[in-house]
Amino acid sequence: MAGFKDLDEFFDPTLKLPVGGKTYVIPPPSAEVGLLCQRLMHASMAVQAGQDVDEDGLNQLAETVLDDDQEKDLYQRILGPAWDELLADQVVWPKIQHIGQTALIWVAAGLEAAGKHWESGPAGEAKAPTRTEASAAKSTRSRGSATTTTRKTASQGKAAGSRGTTS
Repeated sequence: MAGFKDLDEFFDPTLKLPVGGKTYVIPPPSAEVGLLCQRLMHASMAVQAGQDVDEDGLNQLAETVLDDDQEKDLYQRILGPAWDELLADQVVWPKIQHIGQTALIWVAAGLEAAGKHWESGPAGEAKAPTRTEASAAKSTRSRGSATTTTRKTASQGKAAGSRGTTS
């Protein structure tokens, strides 16, 4: 059996996004946030494909993952301390929204899909990758979970607190 290198020698679980000459570092999400993001992405893909989405299922998922004390904006949960840094730097909302959408796609579908969204510019709401793009991104992901749970979801309204560090 081959020996493995220590993961910390080559694995960077953060997302680094340059904005206005400064690089914001998005830390990896908790397992709960990561799974929630993946399920939200699956729901978005289902809606784009014309499938019915189980709103009760998403609400039940969100309540399981997020208690009442933790209920906050999903972007804030995904961005962690970068959220506070963006606010302190007075970054305008459309840029924060694009950063949040990019981070959501990174968590749910991987670095390549996030890069495509990042380069697309702020043309409105984030588009979910196609099933083929999402599957390809998951099979070649450089970080995070490879979970492919397909629970139907409907809303991004619930989320909770910050985590991680920025530079």
